[in-house]
Amino acid sequence: MQEIKNYIYAANNIVISLMYLKSFPKSNISLNNLKEYSPGHLGCSTSLNFILANLYYFFNKNNITNKIVVGTGHGGASLITNLWLNGTLSNYYPKYSRDLVGLNKLINNFGNTIRSEINPFYPETIYDGGELGYSLATAYGYSINSLNDIVVCIMGDGECETGTLSSSWYLPKILNTKSKVLPIINLNGFKMGGKSILSTMTNSQLINYFSALGYEVFIVDSDDLSIDASIEIMQKTLYSSLSNIQPLIIFKSKKGYLLPDVGKFTFENNISVHKNPLYKFDADTKINIINTFINYFKSSLFDNKDKLLSYFDNFKIKNNDKFNNTTFNNSYNTNDIDEYLSKLMKINNGYVFSPDEILSNGFIKSSEYAIELLNENVLQALYQGFVQSSSFGVYVSYEGFLPIISSMISQYYKYLKQKDIYNITKKPSMNYLLTSTCLENTYSHQNPDIVNTLFERNDKYYNIIYPKDKHCALEFLKINVLQEDLINLIIYSKRHNKVYDLNTLYIEVIVNNDYPDLILCATGDYLLDQIISLYELLKEQYKIKVLYVSKPQILSVNGKESLSNKEFNSYFNASTLYLYSGYSYSIKSLLYDRNKNITILGYDDGLKSNIDTLDNFTNNNLDLDNLLGICNSIVGDKKSYE
Repeated sequence: MQEIKNYIYAANNIVISLMYLKSFPKSNISLNNLKEYSPGHLGCSTSLNFILANLYYFFNKNNITNKIVVGTGHGGASLITNLWLNGTLSNYYPKYSRDLVGLNKLINNFGNTIRSEINPFYPETIYDGGELGYSLATAYGYSINSLNDIVVCIMGDGECETGTLSSSWYLPKILNTKSKVLPIINLNGFKMGGKSILSTMTNSQLINYFSALGYEVFIVDSDDLSIDASIEIMQKTLYSSLSNIQPLIIFKSKKGYLLPDVGKFTFENNISVHKNPLYKFDADTKINIINTFINYFKSSLFDNKDKLLSYFDNFKIKNNDKFNNTTFNNSYNTNDIDEYLSKLMKINNGYVFSPDEILSNGFIKSSEYAIELLNENVLQALYQGFVQSSSFGVYVSYEGFLPIISSMISQYYKYLKQKDIYNITKKPSMNYLLTSTCLENTYSHQNPDIVNTLFERNDKYYNIIYPKDKHCALEFLKINVLQEDLINLIIYSKRHNKVYDLNTLYIEVIVNNDYPDLILCATGDYLLDQIISLYELLKEQYKIKVLYVSKPQILSVNGKESLSNKEFNSYFNASTLYLYSGYSYSIKSLLYDRNKNITILGYDDGLKSNIDTLDNFTNNNLDLDNLLGICNSIVGDKKSYE
């Protein structure tokens, strides 16, 4: 147990150095060694060090392969410390070598070029820690196909109050996972603004609550125990948890666990220790406190050549991140998306994630491979963890419900961007089939806003596709599932019956005219129907070109596959009426730099009577009579100008 204690003390000293110092101290510090800015959160880091040290030691001693998910986004100082100590960090970034030189580089860069919140720079991290609550579902998603023995998820007690995590406890009731999931709550009493809810519960109440959710609860309560006794109990608890199907460990400690008092100042169990408890102190007092901390946690770290001592190898990560998914053979000759999805999932051990909408979308065969839970947030985190295990999956929902997880998708976008920066191993793309659009559903189910979450960002990391019919939807799906590290949205109607020529061009000339009086353009299957109806009514009166845009990003001047000015002008060479299956301002924002005479009409939240009537395009100004008047006005203005 002495090795574990020494490791914890070493980790605490490194955390303190990361937050407050310019280099690791070999003696008492002076003013010159203080950082001007103190990054990181001290309060959770010391208890995280205790948990991680015990886990790494236990897994190494028992030769257990594992994946550890740390949900405490503010615990970056602790996690990066442990990754340095066990050699994982230097495996990815050799400059952070396991010696004094490498440690000082880490200390110097922490809070500078290294973000203090957990993020993809931290090796083995499978999601961005900028928002709390996704950790447990992500861990469960990862465990579905992971070949590791155990997937651990460490959560803060404040984090446990979030909506997504509160619902994630139910996941064992609907999942069969290859890896055992071991949730650990780091219950240290305070979140940023006050006491956590879990800290107000007695041990018996905690056991009753989580037992009712189906967990075998083990509480390691460090209060009034020495660190040696706490380590011994934690090691015994880890052994006991392995024999249970659904274990949960709750480690109870005071915020700022193990931090000593300094004179009249108490740091343990003090809400101010959550982030940086020293910010109010003058420099001399701060130096005295830091020196006291460092001397209290004094431990053996380096040999006489400033190399990390060899016993730290007993805490290395044992990981088995190898997966046996079959590369998908794109040879099925079928126009049935359901059949395609079911075959895709079968050969790749994949899953379709859906908030209770598989059967309502007509995916009868695919329902065999469905994970359904009426909680979009939990499914998103579950799906992300599943993808991080190199597994194929598809998320099926209504367009109107996906805005519920728009922030989570934004966080995953950031994760992909950071992965790209740090050149981390690529994973399958996240694919979304949105099968019920705003133009065909009841008013309460109409919300096309999800695309704006992505349109506002660099499209290097996403695709948004509006197929013109179900056959094109299938072909675009086949293309997207083979891509890596992207967010793919395919938006089409499950009720749309018209079929057009099969084409997966991002912009397509449906009816050509070299010198048109008017261009009719659409994005969205129902709106192409409406444009074709308009064309039939006006083709004897005007020279008309008809266009269909399936991938709106190409209209922007800054996209990864944007039309050049020459290409754009060849398509849009006359005044245009553009109908879009979404908010009109979405297309306006993409066209902002094009300086073209384009009238854009799209979805409108304005309420009319008969809001359930599909033939009237529900609550929109997209009926034929209105559109005919607009077309005549557009052409009339042109001829008047001529």
